[in-house]
Amino acid sequence: MFEYHLIVIGGGTAGLTAARLTARDGKKVALIERDRPGGDCLWTGCVPTKSLIHAAHLMHGAQNSARFGIVAENVRLDFDAVRRHVAGAQAAAGAIESPEAIAGYGVHLVRGEARFVDEHTVAVGGDRLTGNYFVIATGSSPVAPAIPGLQDAGFDTNVEAVAWTSVPSSLCVIGGGPIGVEFAQTMNRLGASTTLLDVGSRILERDDPQAAEVIMRVMTNEGVLVRTGVRILSVENTATGKRVHFEHDGAEESVDAERLLVATGRRPRFESLDLTSAGVDHSAKGVVVDEQLRTSRKHIFAVGDVAGGYQFTHVAEAQGRLAANIIAGKRFQKWSDRVVPRVTYTAPEVASVGLREEEARKAGRRDVRTWEVPLSSVDRAITMGETEGFFKVVTARGWNRMVPGLRKLMGDEIVGACLVAPNAGDLLMPIVMAMRAHLPMGIVAWNMQAYPTLSLGVRQVTGLPFD
Repeated sequence: MFEYHLIVIGGGTAGLTAARLTARDGKKVALIERDRPGGDCLWTGCVPTKSLIHAAHLMHGAQNSARFGIVAENVRLDFDAVRRHVAGAQAAAGAIESPEAIAGYGVHLVRGEARFVDEHTVAVGGDRLTGNYFVIATGSSPVAPAIPGLQDAGFDTNVEAVAWTSVPSSLCVIGGGPIGVEFAQTMNRLGASTTLLDVGSRILERDDPQAAEVIMRVMTNEGVLVRTGVRILSVENTATGKRVHFEHDGAEESVDAERLLVATGRRPRFESLDLTSAGVDHSAKGVVVDEQLRTSRKHIFAVGDVAGGYQFTHVAEAQGRLAANIIAGKRFQKWSDRVVPRVTYTAPEVASVGLREEEARKAGRRDVRTWEVPLSSVDRAITMGETEGFFKVVTARGWNRMVPGLRKLMGDEIVGACLVAPNAGDLLMPIVMAMRAHLPMGIVAWNMQAYPTLSLGVRQVTGLPFD
């Protein structure tokens, strides 16, 4: 008989979800956390960065309000107040993840670093805990490329950047993915002269190319110097900060900045677990799991970033919930990443789900089509003066092909979408729901939307086949 029904390793969103739901069923649960409950999202990721983004949005709006007839003079930044706003957001969002809240869920919180002794035992300091089931939810860590001089010169990642006590006068960001792009725009709006360097041919390489073009154009117009297709040669310290040497279009260039932010990806965090002692298969990409998130030891699950899939908090929560359900005996459930919303919180936001047109064709879908409405055709965007962007939906034949006449009446199945607009992440949700249920385009198109709203743009683009 083991001491705990479930032992969860890692107190971020995924681990907390699995622990809370299992304890709710009356099971004895231990949660092992080596730092602070809440994980990267609460302390160094989603919550602090989006709080900074909102402050930067207000700053940018105040500085550019004259076009609406609102003249704001002597707009200035009080970064100490911004930091208080960030801390307040963390305190409010983290209330349900505090040690007191965890105890209230009936979960035993164990502080320390876990290491597997065997497949049913972990050591935490001098103690040993045994369990029937385990959930590994240790997240991921920023990774830096092998650039000559980088380690010696020193650099920041998002972990350090959210704790900056002042806005640097100048900033160089290496990495044009979501984290790098968000920080580049945010810090530039807060007053840092910002340069963004990326080795790829364009920023946001995993997103729709047209979306990347919009964000590139907006950032450039706001004053961010963006260089793509570069080769970083070296990094060195200077009297005032860092100097980055790089090659661009066959010529060597350099940029000086007070601070250097590296945002070139993350890797699963499991080195200290000694997974070999538990017989758990793993690779550099993460812990190997099946469609039920079970590892090579079927009583041990891996969820969230450590499992090597999408590195999103909402994925971590969904996987933690799935693991808890399977442990509870709901064994028919399986993980699928077919419908995972992805949002980059730039201005405008980039929100995507599912497949792009070329991906749908490659996947063998039939009658693939892309439907698009420019944001400049959405009346609410016009009234807001925010017309950079678009609404794009990809469709293909679905189940409705089996019912004569229904395809013409209701349209094809939505298999993907990309929205570039203010609050695009919120606007994406009707499409996410339709895709999850394999519903045709008409289900979204025939819903009445209030006028004038940005959500009317979703109705406009899904209504194209019928209008």
